[in-house]
Amino acid sequence: MEQWDESFFSDALRLEKLYRSCMRQAAHDHRLSPNEVAVLLFLSRNAPQQDTSTDIAAVHGISKALVARSVDKLQKRGLIAGERDADDRRLIHLRLCGEGEAIAAQMRQDCRRIAAQLHAGISEEELHAAHRIMRKMQRNLDALLEDMERQVK
Repeated sequence: MEQWDESFFSDALRLEKLYRSCMRQAAHDHRLSPNEVAVLLFLSRNAPQQDTSTDIAAVHGISKALVARSVDKLQKRGLIAGERDADDRRLIHLRLCGEGEAIAAQMRQDCRRIAAQLHAGISEEELHAAHRIMRKMQRNLDALLEDMERQVK
């Protein structure tokens, strides 16, 4: 592996470690599990375009059962609410409510603060270029993962 590749993977792992640390802190501060934090942030960023448990499971790559447990706990605490789809009664659309909106807003603000620190000294042009490159790499990663899953089946 070339030096650049090793460095890139190492940096990506460090970034993931920072993100997970932030999520653990948010979970601790609000007495939530990391998966419950993920559900709140997902809904905050994606609803109403993507707002079902199936959407959350697919994007985060976690089981529907785990998402269902997190959704149940969040509903019991009044942080999210669900509403059946008028056309397809099997679908339940989720939304933030009550304190859930405030918690998600605080977590988004914390993420923006950390992102601002990460972006220090980097021009807008460089950030846009990095974002375009990461989207391309994400598509490549998705294709690699699909190939790997097909090989396992």
